[in-house]
Amino acid sequence: MRAMLCNGILRPAVFGTKSEILDIGRTNRLFPNYMRKGLRAKYRGCAYPGCTMPASRCEADHITPWDEGGQTSIDNGCLFCPMHHHARHCSLFTVIRNEDGPPMVLLPKDLDPHQRPRINTYWLSPSEALTAARAEQAAADRLAA
Repeated sequence: MRAMLCNGILRPAVFGTKSEILDIGRTNRLFPNYMRKGLRAKYRGCAYPGCTMPASRCEADHITPWDEGGQTSIDNGCLFCPMHHHARHCSLFTVIRNEDGPPMVLLPKDLDPHQRPRINTYWLSPSEALTAARAEQAAADRLAA
């Protein structure tokens, strides 16, 4: 259901007694085309670690979910392929904001007992991957504290 809401297949609406739409929630819940293009240029592919799906085949998603007060913005956006987008909305992993680069993914405890934040480095240059590794370690240190 959450993935269908995020993709715009379902839209929450409040109807009056004569079936007129009274409220469709916050404006611009869906990422407009220009923001999706910006996210594709910024991240280049799916944010899930190890996924090789290119940005052209990914869907825009909110890092802080829209239904939890997240804004529709480039800073609160990330890309997931359809499979990982559905998995995220089924709570199979968590997304963590990374102020210095691509969003991080926290895998479930049965896959990662140490709960180490991970970045998909497939789409990064070698220097970007080194920066990502430092960011992962810093995030892991913050989570452990």
